[in-house]
Amino acid sequence: MVLPMAKMPKNLYDPTLAEVDRAIERNDEELVVRRYLGMSSIGIECERRLWYAYHEAGVGITKNDAASIRIFQSGHDAEATIARLLRQTPGVTLSVTDPKTGGQLGVEDFDGEFRGHLDGVIRGLVNDPSNDYVWEAKCVNEKKFASFLAKKDIDEAGALRAWDAIYYAQAQAYMGYSGIHRHYLTVCTPGVRQWNAVITPFDLDTFEAIRSKAARIINAKSYPLSRISNDPSWHQCKFCPSHDRCHGTPPLPA
Repeated sequence: MVLPMAKMPKNLYDPTLAEVDRAIERNDEELVVRRYLGMSSIGIECERRLWYAYHEAGVGITKNDAASIRIFQSGHDAEATIARLLRQTPGVTLSVTDPKTGGQLGVEDFDGEFRGHLDGVIRGLVNDPSNDYVWEAKCVNEKKFASFLAKKDIDEAGALRAWDAIYYAQAQAYMGYSGIHRHYLTVCTPGVRQWNAVITPFDLDTFEAIRSKAARIINAKSYPLSRISNDPSWHQCKFCPSHDRCHGTPPLPA
């Protein structure tokens, strides 16, 4: 199901771009239903939401609209740009593929039911040239980028955790499973107009908590885990893809 495009005022409507958007939606390849629990989402606070995503993969999911697809593509383009710029820097090496398979660098646990894919492994940072780092790239809007800079200014080691819990959990999972216990995150605004980076250390306690959380979600076969709120209008519930399933009629027990 393709979401309908929002109507625009007549003087702002361009028929060519509208047709391009329809083509984008027809050709969208972003809707790939994951049949595993992703490390990129394990930091989501609500375990019931993650339970639905894993145990009922694809239920109630609709295709992205053109605007969302363009945002996703902008992020992919920014990642490629940053990788190219990093590689042209003397002393920096960046690997984004597994030399054994030629595919994306990946890590997994629980017989492949818990998986993640690294953006890359980087070596040769000016501030630490002799060690490998897990490399991740994120493209965010200007407001979120400003928040990132503010957190880094207070405490770089704790900046990622304070800035975005989901990105932080992803970083800890990748470090723990790859055995590369250093993380280098580049953050930019669209078009790589602004960028910065942060180094995050590995935290064993956090990694073990993530692994335990993944085990709970995977092993809870017959019933969803607790939800974050019993209020369907709660801000973290309103935009959840499983909102109606979770808060529907009759409602599931809390």
